[in-house]
Amino acid sequence: MNTFRYLFPILAALSLPAWAASAPDDLTEHLAACNVCHGARGEGATGSEYYPHLAGKPAGYLLRQLRAFRDGGRNYPQMGWLMRNMDDAYLQAIAEHFAALPPRTRVPDAPVRTVQPALAERARALIEHGDAARGLPACAACHGADLAGLEPAVPALVGLPEEYLVAQLGGWRTGVRRAQQPDCMADIARKLEPAEIRALAGWLSAQEHTEPHRPAAAGSLLPPLACAGLPHAQQVQP
Repeated sequence: MNTFRYLFPILAALSLPAWAASAPDDLTEHLAACNVCHGARGEGATGSEYYPHLAGKPAGYLLRQLRAFRDGGRNYPQMGWLMRNMDDAYLQAIAEHFAALPPRTRVPDAPVRTVQPALAERARALIEHGDAARGLPACAACHGADLAGLEPAVPALVGLPEEYLVAQLGGWRTGVRRAQQPDCMADIARKLEPAEIRALAGWLSAQEHTEPHRPAAAGSLLPPLACAGLPHAQQVQP
């Protein structure tokens, strides 16, 4: 079964033609490859490897990630093969499809490790207040007070397993994962100690919302740092 999960997206990609300038009206058939790994409702999947949920994430964020897989900014062979022949209009249609689904704000069934009280408190302090002395903004300053994300392109931090969060922060820290410049997440991840990354991931993986929370509306808060061309507080300083 696991072999099928890996091969299906690749086989599907090999059969895809170069897309026309406009996205098709009916995505059902072509979303089948996405659904194999990410779920029919974009809910994600756990197992030997975690496939992140897509449901309810900002369309702008999803579009950036799809482009990154297609253009080499993010390196994951299955996604690279699947995206390689898709133009921006098609990727936009996929992003909008998943963004419109009910958000996934509950953590999937995955083991949650116990974080030592001191590290858990440190993680919570970084998430809620940051560390100004180290140039670390609060996670909530960009991802929202309820950590459900911010339109148009900041994702939720709730509803994600610990190991996935560790992998993404570690990827930014080592340069494996990159984003559009200025890449604020890479700067932040490099300032975090490995123990802090583990603590943050453990604390975040234990957070969830009983009811789905949509990302905060665009402009409802201004992140403190310049990041990937998104609006930020430094732009409005006198």
